[in-house]
Amino acid sequence: MMNRSASKTYMRDFLLAMVAYVIVLPCSIVLIIASPHTAWWRIPLSLVSVIPILFAVRAFLRFFSQMDEVQRRIHLEAFAFSFGVTAIVTFSYGCLVYVGLPSLSWVYVLPLMTALWGIGTAIATRKYQ
Repeated sequence: MMNRSASKTYMRDFLLAMVAYVIVLPCSIVLIIASPHTAWWRIPLSLVSVIPILFAVRAFLRFFSQMDEVQRRIHLEAFAFSFGVTAIVTFSYGCLVYVGLPSLSWVYVLPLMTALWGIGTAIATRKYQ
């Protein structure tokens, strides 16, 4: 059984990281749009929204280390599902770009992986009930 305090700590840390992300991302986009194209600080500014994501990953890794074996297996299977489907989708779309579909930004890969991880978690959880 999973530790309730570990779960609460994870949710608190993860949600704080996501709140920071939701604040930092639009602010950095607005500042980038408003800045001169030659400004040297546009590059670090464009990467500042990665910082809250690093804290979210840190929160999950700490939580993962406190999970029991079944929960770890569920998340590893979910991650494998997410990785495999993301690989197929991104590779397939990359091939379709050569026949005229518009090129997409890499920014969409993380949300795709995250959504598929959620789906994979639901599938794996159902399997172990």
